[in-house]
Amino acid sequence: MIKFAIAIAMLSLGGVAVYQQVFNSVRTVTLSDKSYEWTESPISKSANDYFWNQFHKGDYDSIPVIIDKLTAAYLYNPNDIRTVTHLGFAHMWALSERQNSEGGPRIIEHAIAAQKYFGESYLMNPADTRVLSFLSSAKLANGSISNDKGLMKDGYLNGKKAIREWEEFSAFTMAYTLSRLSADDAKFKEGVAYMHTLAERHIKNFDPNNAETQQRISSMELLTTSSASKDRVFYNSWIAPHNIEGFFMAYGDMLVKSGDWKEGISVYKLARLSQQYHRWDYQDVLERRITHAKQNVKRFSAIAKPGEMITVDDAIMVQSGISCRSCHQMSTVDRAKTFAGYDETKLLDKKFYLLE
Repeated sequence: MIKFAIAIAMLSLGGVAVYQQVFNSVRTVTLSDKSYEWTESPISKSANDYFWNQFHKGDYDSIPVIIDKLTAAYLYNPNDIRTVTHLGFAHMWALSERQNSEGGPRIIEHAIAAQKYFGESYLMNPADTRVLSFLSSAKLANGSISNDKGLMKDGYLNGKKAIREWEEFSAFTMAYTLSRLSADDAKFKEGVAYMHTLAERHIKNFDPNNAETQQRISSMELLTTSSASKDRVFYNSWIAPHNIEGFFMAYGDMLVKSGDWKEGISVYKLARLSQQYHRWDYQDVLERRITHAKQNVKRFSAIAKPGEMITVDDAIMVQSGISCRSCHQMSTVDRAKTFAGYDETKLLDKKFYLLE
């Protein structure tokens, strides 16, 4: 009762930020208290390697097998944090790119599973703000599906907490999630502002039409070690070989949806400056967006009906069948040349996964 009374007093005094910091909930469908384990078993290593291999191929149809393998590894050891986290990612991928699925309305069950596994991962390691930001997105998805305003509020507050802890990563996750909303929604506009702030954090005086901004983007090299992983949202790496391209396509989509299609074109064109652009599988999607930006203001603003199938050209990136793979998919050339013989363990170490 005392804690509840203090919370109410804080809110009545306008102390929302303090309330979020002290009382912000990260409760999920699991409330068990367990510690994580880092040592992988043969079954979990095989499952996790398979996840990355198929995720990088963009093979959406392989998701049932990915989930079967990871679930078997989870049953063997539910404390293996990599397996738990990857289960969250696999279910979120299934939900996010559901435009590729013919699974029917039960596809939404992946949102519940994503919330469960991201929740378990975060409870085992609260230092991983990245997982908290994905847990936020899962809660927002579940809240929207079930019209549960309380869960949506909880997810939003989790996202704000994640942004306070690691803005560079979590602000993008929040912005990308909010980009689904109507263009006149205050939260959608908040998402657009987050994207601009993120660009400015990496490029001082960010201006898509400025030569200095363009030069800075064209000079960005691949991240190769976990020591630089705090920049993982903006730079390309083995994890997301086309982050730069995907970031500017997502940002451009949001600007177009907001009606600022000319600025959207300028931002889209920045993706061409990436050193890996010529190896990106979705150059054609971006080029069509540049050509049809003005017409896309109306297309991107249309409210899709539940279960409606939308082509990649008629929806903003987050609502399309390439919402994950646009950044994470490796092209054939990527696999044959850029990452041929690449030792991903230099990046996927304990520091990368756990952020402790």
